[in-house]
Amino acid sequence: MIEIKNLTLRLGTRTIFDGLNFRAEVGDKIGIIGGEGAGKSTLLDLIAGRVLPTEGQLQVDGKVVTINRDIYADFSEISLAEMSAAEKFKLALNNALDDQIPSSEKILLLDEPTKNLDSDDVDWLIELLKRKPHLTVIVASNDRYFLKRACTRTVTLGASDGEELILISESEHKVASDEPIISVEKLLKVVDGEPVFQRVSFTVRRGQKIAFVGKNEIGKSKLIKALGADIPINKGKIKFASGVRRAYMPRVFSSGAAKAELFKLKTSGADLLIMDSPTSCLDLPTIKALERALIEFDGTVIFSDSDREFIQAIANRIIDVTPDGIVDRLTTYDEFLSNYSVRRMVAEKYL
Repeated sequence: MIEIKNLTLRLGTRTIFDGLNFRAEVGDKIGIIGGEGAGKSTLLDLIAGRVLPTEGQLQVDGKVVTINRDIYADFSEISLAEMSAAEKFKLALNNALDDQIPSSEKILLLDEPTKNLDSDDVDWLIELLKRKPHLTVIVASNDRYFLKRACTRTVTLGASDGEELILISESEHKVASDEPIISVEKLLKVVDGEPVFQRVSFTVRRGQKIAFVGKNEIGKSKLIKALGADIPINKGKIKFASGVRRAYMPRVFSSGAAKAELFKLKTSGADLLIMDSPTSCLDLPTIKALERALIEFDGTVIFSDSDREFIQAIANRIIDVTPDGIVDRLTTYDEFLSNYSVRRMVAEKYL
């Protein structure tokens, strides 16, 4: 059980919480959402005892276990260097939950747990938490798909609305809808002697909003960079139609950098947006604002991201970029994931 009454927290001259009240009973699964600087991670730190309140009452009954993106754990003989971020997370979580302490006496704190997980891993985590009805879970996350399915309720810290974001194409040379904007032929990219993608061929037409998805994180990112930043490939050809004005948003690692890149997109006037994990450092209000802007954008979008609801809302075409070719469908993300023949084709490319 967790009970917070009229809590105030000041760090230096900044007030993080003023009169915060919060309660969690045994077995609650509570999602913490809010904008940048609202205090989501700080609330987890308070519950874990890593930060002490300035004023007010804080009572925590139970063993607190924290699993976040910076995983420090004893993996005995398993080499961390050979494990993916998802594998590290899953092993750390299983180790934390499989000790001798009953679930009813534990409080699990998760900070952005789905950031490095693909769709199958997210579903695995949801089912794991559902199988622990007496485990108390507090999770700070912007992943709406996960929050809706894993949490019994959500708590919003700070303001819930983001700034309006409008993306307008100002290209003077609009490409006709029947003419490909991009033609990609037989691309190959090798990293450390191994192909991260190969035999990649597709065309892109105006108005398509394409999501690169799948387990192949390096392959997706390299293909996005090849299209947006003109990084060299080993074989193949990428051809852009005359007059296409493109803007590229690289993957960044801070909220400030992410918002600066969004400002560049907003002022670019491009009719082709290419984006590498745009939501990775954005808070939920800004993600929603970007989502609305991309839905209303009348140009073409190519992007990769780990936010399943974001992909579902925007994409009208899905391309799974495997190390051995692509699986390409004009469909929504949910329909792509639920199609048995598509999933089988993707699985065969990883054999």
